[in-house]
Amino acid sequence: MAEEKNWVVTLSGDRPAGEVRKDLAEAGFAVDQLLGEIGVITGRCSDAVAGKARAITGVADIAPDLPIDIGPPGSSDSW
Repeated sequence: MAEEKNWVVTLSGDRPAGEVRKDLAEAGFAVDQLLGEIGVITGRCSDAVAGKARAITGVADIAPDLPIDIGPPGSSDSW
């Protein structure tokens, strides 16, 4: 079985977010959250499913969800 990763899907606004969510789920994307107000869907899938998801109408981009650490306040270290 292919390794699944966390992904962030940016919506284009061309279609209602609920419809895009349904299409993503049908393509094998395990939807975690639908953040319609900011046009984002999060979830898990393999690289192959992410490739298919890019072709779904209403998807502007799909990118791996990577951890970000900006350090504590006042720190010179960021990212």
